[in-house]
Amino acid sequence: MSDAALRGKSKGDGMLRLFSNQRGEDMRVKSPFVAFLLFAAPLAVLFSSPAYGDWSFAMIGDSRGNDSGTDSGVSPYLNTIAQRMAAMNPTMVLVSGDLSSGDLAGASYADFIAEFNTWKTAMTPVSSLGIPIYPVRGNHENEFMDALPPNTDLKQAYYDSFGALLPMNGPNNGPGDDQRGFTYSFTVNNVTVVAVDQYFYFNPDSGYHSIDQNWVTEQLQLSSSPFKVVMAHEPVFMATGQDVGEHFFGTDAAGLQARSDFWNAMGTNGAPLYVAGHVHNLSVSSAQDDFGNTGYQLIAGNGGAPFDSASINADPGVDVHYAQGTEYGFALATVTTDTMTINYHLYNTASETWSVASYATVIVIPEPSTSVMVALGLAILGAPIFGRRVRRGTPMSSK
Repeated sequence: MSDAALRGKSKGDGMLRLFSNQRGEDMRVKSPFVAFLLFAAPLAVLFSSPAYGDWSFAMIGDSRGNDSGTDSGVSPYLNTIAQRMAAMNPTMVLVSGDLSSGDLAGASYADFIAEFNTWKTAMTPVSSLGIPIYPVRGNHENEFMDALPPNTDLKQAYYDSFGALLPMNGPNNGPGDDQRGFTYSFTVNNVTVVAVDQYFYFNPDSGYHSIDQNWVTEQLQLSSSPFKVVMAHEPVFMATGQDVGEHFFGTDAAGLQARSDFWNAMGTNGAPLYVAGHVHNLSVSSAQDDFGNTGYQLIAGNGGAPFDSASINADPGVDVHYAQGTEYGFALATVTTDTMTINYHLYNTASETWSVASYATVIVIPEPSTSVMVALGLAILGAPIFGRRVRRGTPMSSK
């Protein structure tokens, strides 16, 4: 058989026939290790995340006013926080609920709209820079007391003020369960955010203790982002303060199972950060899921509402890494290709000064292991690495 015929017949002999020498002899890669070296770099590029410049996003919650309703419904410190936030020039801002005081006695749709407009005015330092703001509802955007039915005027005012501008990809399970504009997900650079409204499924016996878990899991599975963040209003674990309102899913058997399902969905789908509020302090804690994945719970509840106790009072299995309840502020996450570093900007109202907490949360995306890369390389190179060398002028066996 001629060289040309042999080359034509052996064209499908894997990717190992890289080139021929001047004499037309078959130059093949005979060592699996050399083959891996030749193909590792392309594989690394193929399976690595796109390179992004360093960028940041801010997280804040519970910027509402006092409990008496004697103020505008919005914390007088929110504008000061917004000015500092704008100076950091984040790419986006996440707001984990309780923007304003909301449902107070005798309030109307017009009153709620006025409160939300006050909130928007306070956040003008951020919005005027074109920085998008992504909120979810807290209990003060639904009904002050969880045991009461939702306030439909308040819900509509929130939608008209914020929801209509949010991504419309939330679950739509028919009339009465259309969460578009309330629950949603989106991706910015290498971060996917799943924002969950916790106040759609009112249960008069247990309060608001359920979400559309299937939708949340699906969003996490569909995302290929190296970083995934889930945001809602209420914590799922107790980290600080009193055992009041710090267990969204509840503490009965069904609630604990729902919590486990939620935390497992985050851990097994690469979402290491849960952002919430509701408790009016700042705390960072972590807990493992049922499969050994560690997830962080960030309570960014120091956005201006009256402080709650920051004393450590954690659930079993929860490690509290940082807690403080005397200074307002926000969290700022700086994201690189494989690292998210969260710093905490704190405002002292007595001295009217800003500082950055000495503690920082660092979340690192694990690099693919050598064994994984070797396996990928061998899978792509295929069995011909170990096959017979086809000699020049020797027909290939049909076996």
